[in-house]
Amino acid sequence: MILTILQKQLLPEIENRLKYFLQSLNFGQSLRLYEMISYHMGWEDEGGSHGKRIRPFLSLLCAGALNGSIQNTMPGAVAIEYLHNFTLIHDDIEDNSPIRHGRPTLWQKWGLAQAVNAGDALFSIAQLSILSLNETCDEVTALKASKAFNHTCLHLTRGQYLDIAFESSQDIDVSTYFDMIGGKTAALIGFSTYLGGLTAHVGERQLELLEAFGSSLGMAFQIQDDYLGIWGDPHKTGKSAATDLLTRKKSLPILFGLKHSKDFKNIWNKEKISAENVDTFAKMLVACGAQDFIQAKAQQYTEKAFKALHELFPTENEYIKALNELTETLLNRNS
Repeated sequence: MILTILQKQLLPEIENRLKYFLQSLNFGQSLRLYEMISYHMGWEDEGGSHGKRIRPFLSLLCAGALNGSIQNTMPGAVAIEYLHNFTLIHDDIEDNSPIRHGRPTLWQKWGLAQAVNAGDALFSIAQLSILSLNETCDEVTALKASKAFNHTCLHLTRGQYLDIAFESSQDIDVSTYFDMIGGKTAALIGFSTYLGGLTAHVGERQLELLEAFGSSLGMAFQIQDDYLGIWGDPHKTGKSAATDLLTRKKSLPILFGLKHSKDFKNIWNKEKISAENVDTFAKMLVACGAQDFIQAKAQQYTEKAFKALHELFPTENEYIKALNELTETLLNRNS
């Protein structure tokens, strides 16, 4: 598979460039801050692990697919991954999450104040990296990228606001949920694919299609994640069945059930959800049409993603083949 080949080529390079950029910065007397960031990125101990670096990988694949330079795009790809990790540090604080990738989260290990500060540092580092596109591309491209990058940052915080607000809200509209995941998940993936085109100096129509592809990919991915959180096979997902119900997470199927089933709403508000009765809740969601709705929405965004992809790339090169493979993998997963 060409995807596997390019992953073996590009993912280690992304990792090396992430490390190199961090090491190039002057931390002076605050070397512990450098250690905190390295820890969060998965580099500071033997048990360290990190995410799949999908967002920067997408940027490089899109650049290559458009005959752009991987090396010219790399500062933007580094910026995207650092921005993503900034949001993870702050999300862990806001969600009160003690564990990430099997290790204590930054705030759990070093305290809230230092973790907030480390997140702020990563935000600044991401800004410095996106601006360094002026060294590999040109100043106009760097400025355009920086402007779009900061619009994406605003979109991310809007999505996070809605996510936090959902915790205390009793009446959340399904359309508002789509706005939330459009900010939290889809916006940065949309920027990742857009950036690949920007550094390849393609036209406005192609940039629009690239952003549409990434955004639709992000939406479909998150909706599918919501589906697996209730109806996923625990042997494949690695989580107990109906995880989102047990944790009372207001995911899309649950919001649909609260809106469209009085019986589900009543039992949701009155009863504690346990391993013994979770199957009843899941079956009620199926009965009110939530499962069909989720599957239809995931399919809708999946089709949008592939439509944009096929319009962008009517002919193939190795990067386009890898993009198609990666999209198939992400949108047809069962875990």
